[in-house]
Amino acid sequence: MTNPWMIMLVGVITVFVALFLIILFLLGFPKFFSALKKKEHKKLAPLPEIVEVTKKKAQAGLLSQSPAEDDEELIAVLTAAVAAARGSELGSFAIAQVKQAAAEGCGFNTPVWGRVERLSRK
Repeated sequence: MTNPWMIMLVGVITVFVALFLIILFLLGFPKFFSALKKKEHKKLAPLPEIVEVTKKKAQAGLLSQSPAEDDEELIAVLTAAVAAARGSELGSFAIAQVKQAAAEGCGFNTPVWGRVERLSRK
């Protein structure tokens, strides 16, 4: 098979046979995947209900403050700070609860930028 025309003819036929097989393979994809069962979703979960946040009145006249009152004062300060930073009114949002973040594995209780600054010191 040293004839260049024969080599070219065999090469062209090989390319077209390969393309034909690829086309048949791609046409079979929808039939193959339609045979697989699609998962049918059951009823969707109900949306959470909107709960109105009410402001609790602090008891006046107590010398020692309980942790709940400390939380109320902290929430009031945070609400005022966020409202000032956003430039919005105090009644446009509500901070319902404040929790201390759990310390991550490295033992720091600071945000990432604080840790980076602390670790970059020499």
